[in-house]
Amino acid sequence: MENKVRVNGMTFVPYLTAEEIQRQVKRIADDLRRDLEGKDPIFLCVLNGAFIFAADLYREVNLPDSVITFMRYKSYEGTSTTGNVKQIVGLYEDIKGKDVVIIEDIVDTGLTAERMIADIKEREPASVRFVTLLHKPESSRNGFKPDYAAFEIPPKFIIGYGLDLDGKTRGLKDIYVLENED
Repeated sequence: MENKVRVNGMTFVPYLTAEEIQRQVKRIADDLRRDLEGKDPIFLCVLNGAFIFAADLYREVNLPDSVITFMRYKSYEGTSTTGNVKQIVGLYEDIKGKDVVIIEDIVDTGLTAERMIADIKEREPASVRFVTLLHKPESSRNGFKPDYAAFEIPPKFIIGYGLDLDGKTRGLKDIYVLENED
């Protein structure tokens, strides 16, 4: 893990190591495998931030009859949420009667998560499960709680392992927090 990462004039310091992340990916994969036994779920990766987490999780769950697809919502600009949730890329697969697992990188206010779940439920799936790498319960506006969360974290701005700052830093293997953010 690098000691510090500088991007866009900001300094970020180590927060979660790749090893810590992979332990939690395995834990969630075990839970999902148990909960989805005998089913052929559709895993739905929310682009762009969740693609690394989704790939690791999907491989670890290892359900041969499952499929993975992608959609994209946007609510962030720079380091803060706009409060406006926009669907950028929609879901084209038929999910009626299917078990859907939404994979997200981070749940901050919960507005995007709630919007995604509502959009998916309109298409009459058998079930909807929501998985996130990171959950900021203190930031939740409506008390949203994901079904599975790898980590609960305080309301700080973070980067790495798919999470970005203006499209940068997604490729970092570890997660970093903005230095001196209190």
